[in-house]
Parts: sequence; C-alpha cells; structure tokens
Amino acid sequence: MTTVVELARPGRKHCQSTPIPPARDLTWEQYAGRTCVVCGRRLTSDAVSRGWARGRQGVHVLDVEVWACP
Repeated sequence: MTTVVELARPGRKHCQSTPIPPARDLTWEQYAGRTCVVCGRRLTSDAVSRGWARGRQGVHVLDVEVWACP
C-alpha cells in the first residue's frame, strides 16, 4: 500500500522549483490556495508558500499568494 508521504515525494522538488505562472493562468482552486500552484494536488496543512503570482486586468490588480506541495 502506498502512503501519502510516498506520493508527495516525487513532486516535492518539482513543485518548489517551477516558476510561478501569471495570476491570469491559475485555476479558481489555485487562486484560492486550495490546490498546488504547479501540480494541482489538493493542499493540506503542510503547504509551502511559493510567493506571489502577479497579474492585472485593466485597473484591477490580480496579485495573489500561491502555495505548493511540501
């Protein structure tokens, strides 16, 4: 049986080293901080802040803090 820890390991380095996409390219779940900004996996309490996804739509600023797998 595969544990949750084993499933998280392969994407660990990948999710933390991938560049942050623009805010306009995020899904609703990624924008809300519910899923990983890179792989789309649902996040838990051990999520890691990746920084800010920047974006604008006219005069509206779409900047949002994004999260990744541990």
